[in-house]
Amino acid sequence: MTIAIYVQLAVLALIDSTSIGTLLIPLWLMLRPDARRILPRILLFLGVLAAFYFAVGIAVLSGAEWITNGAGWQALTKLPAVQWAMVLGGGGMLAYSLQPDPAKKAHKKAAMAASAGGTSGPESAMLESKVEAKWKSRLSKALRSPGGIIGLALIAGLLELPTMLPYLVAIGLLSNSTLALPAGVFVLAAYCLVMLAPALLLLALRTTLGHRLDPLLQRASNKLGKFAGETILWIVGIVGFLLLRAGLIELAPVAAWNPFT
Repeated sequence: MTIAIYVQLAVLALIDSTSIGTLLIPLWLMLRPDARRILPRILLFLGVLAAFYFAVGIAVLSGAEWITNGAGWQALTKLPAVQWAMVLGGGGMLAYSLQPDPAKKAHKKAAMAASAGGTSGPESAMLESKVEAKWKSRLSKALRSPGGIIGLALIAGLLELPTMLPYLVAIGLLSNSTLALPAGVFVLAAYCLVMLAPALLLLALRTTLGHRLDPLLQRASNKLGKFAGETILWIVGIVGFLLLRAGLIELAPVAAWNPFT
């Protein structure tokens, strides 16, 4: 492992730190009037989410040697059913990622209504995405008990599984390094801590400064809320492209119509 690889891992962890689960939901919790009172539950949410990421990382890292070096991966990709699944699944993900972002459409519609002199009430109400509204509803219910917070963190982790591209890249770097599995697990733990660092820093500032930090947190929340859906679409599109490319290379390696040959 070189310094450059550790720097890459840190950058990937910071990218992961801006997801809905690792930053946006904690920001919504910090902006609540009772943020100080629910501080232990915010920490519980972050801890469970980090533990979920860590468990997934250990599972993937421990199986990476069999997948990449053993006959397992090569044997699987030679199966026509797996090749077609990669092509169809990747193509579907790529097509899904190309759809217009609902938040941008809502903003555009509201701007058109405002420029036309119409009322922008209904359009403004559309600016809060369905995803955001759903998560805020879950937050209110989850805060009623520690079990609810644990369940919310696990749901957030499960929903982010398909978009864990930076984390998978980090695991790939570790699996291709000379580190033994125990050392790799230690690095994964450090990765998860770096991933939570921005949320923990903001939480410490919110606890110290109180409501004086709310304008900054609100701006950050609005910014992340706008770009969360677009970021997810980008990640889904990248994963879909990689799957489609790998599937077509295996399915039709010498076909003239295959752009990846």
